Amino acid sequence: MIRRENASGFTLMEIIVAMIIVGILSAGGLMVYNGLIGSSNVTAAVQSISKLESAVNSYVQVNGGSIIPPAGITLPHAMQENNLIPASWTVNASDVTPPNQGFVQSYYIATNASPGRYDYVIGIVAPQMTNAQALNICDSLENSISGVNANESTGFNIGNGGTCLSNLFGGNAANANNSIFHGNLTFTFN
Repeated sequence: MIRRENASGFTLMEIIVAMIIVGILSAGGLMVYNGLIGSSNVTAAVQSISKLESAVNSYVQVNGGSIIPPAGITLPHAMQENNLIPASWTVNASDVTPPNQGFVQSYYIATNASPGRYDYVIGIVAPQMTNAQALNICDSLENSISGVNANESTGFNIGNGGTCLSNLFGGNAANANNSIFHGNLTFTFN
């Protein structure tokens, strides 16, 4: 067998090892990227809900302390007529859609108005939301909400020992994973 003393280039084994290393680094980078996208979607949803909460509270002040809109007008339309919802957001009946919605398809606002009560709900429709994202959104709002409903179920009260984890996932953190959260989340404010 003839051996070259001044052989240059890489051996097949070196190329395979390099490809494996690049593949591992790419996979890790993709996981980090997906985590950042998911985190930014949660942040966008929380910010939109906070803007809507502020708009509802401003509407109550503008409307003389009443949350009830004029007859024949939904609360989001009344809020938009008073310039409390940005003009760039789309209002359709009770649904409100910001221009950059992230994974949230739409938000909805409704009143639980009865004499002497000042309750309203802000819900999100997000077909691609994961359980972990639902929990993160709820946890971020936990100090300003009085309850949360999941999948149009019976409302859960926040406080008095109740938390988002216990109310949404029965206290089992393993259920708050990255599988798809089926249904909608509705937050009650008062």
